[in-house]
Amino acid sequence: MRVNFSKFELIEPYDAGDFPEDVSRKYGIAIRKIVNLNSNENPYPLPRDVVHAICAEAKEVSRYPNPKYTELKSEISSYINVPSANITVGGGANEIFSRICYLLEPFDVVVIPVPTYTMYAFYAMMHDASLKFVRSAEERNFVPSTDDIIDSGRNAKIIFLCSPNNPTGAVINPAEIEKIVECTNAIVVVDEAYAEFSGESVVNLSVEHDNLIVVRSFSKFFALAGLRIGYAVASQQIASLLEKIREPFAVSSIAVKAAIQAIKNVEYFRRIKDKIVREREYLYESLKKIEGMKPFPSSANFILAKFEIPDDKLTESLYRRGIIARSITGLLGLNGNFIRITVGRRGENKKLVAALKEIFSH
Repeated sequence: MRVNFSKFELIEPYDAGDFPEDVSRKYGIAIRKIVNLNSNENPYPLPRDVVHAICAEAKEVSRYPNPKYTELKSEISSYINVPSANITVGGGANEIFSRICYLLEPFDVVVIPVPTYTMYAFYAMMHDASLKFVRSAEERNFVPSTDDIIDSGRNAKIIFLCSPNNPTGAVINPAEIEKIVECTNAIVVVDEAYAEFSGESVVNLSVEHDNLIVVRSFSKFFALAGLRIGYAVASQQIASLLEKIREPFAVSSIAVKAAIQAIKNVEYFRRIKDKIVREREYLYESLKKIEGMKPFPSSANFILAKFEIPDDKLTESLYRRGIIARSITGLLGLNGNFIRITVGRRGENKKLVAALKEIFSH
């Protein structure tokens, strides 16, 4: 019997871009000398308490974590000021997006404003959904039109929104999100992976509305990208449903202890966030002064920029200088050549700006 894999053969794998070891291997540059501005990671070290919690829990990994995750939910509850019963946890925000898409049946309509994070479409396609893309205008700095989303979402099962949006950094006003929630029957999923950098959130609205799910991550603000931990906030009915279909041990015990300790050290991360926001403004103003580059305003920890030279020339030139930024030319919803730059530390940002000035001067 021949198994039919045609459905999966049509799906393109997620491209995470190049990593330091890739550039080191290809260009012979020591990894310690590479400036990695590729994946929107937090460039600052974890506080000592979090590191100690990780090391202590490493001694206990022969045991499963408690699958109820009661202590973790309690800490998240205190952090965002919503009841624990409205919270579900998962192995990163991606795992939760995948779980949400289990609510889909074949040919259900899923609305996605573009450009945005490609994994929403990926998970929806895995469930044979009918995708409807809503283009966001460059002239509006890629802030999607509320009316266009509502018009497209009248018969939708799920609407995915990302605020701040990856890769544009654009924020959707919370009042506009609430309007979308109230004017459609769709489940509105708001990806707030970068919300702490913007100060804008609808997490409390998710308790008030039966069709709103807010998904958050510990990867960015809390700098735990390597441990894969996220959570979602929704009505108690939806949160309970998402908990039912969660893998029983979806979050490792090390990730749980790290996340709990990270929340206890939230003031440290807020100080780091303030540094990142200052560096974001420095980087944005610096990029504006480079002829041939057009940066877009951002409320996240990265900046989207459009440029006028061939994409491969810019990427190659940066790699040869030991700098990794994310080429997103060709991403659905973008016309032209684009690069997404993670906000690094001042020395890393200065090195990037100097390299770009040199590249664009030739």
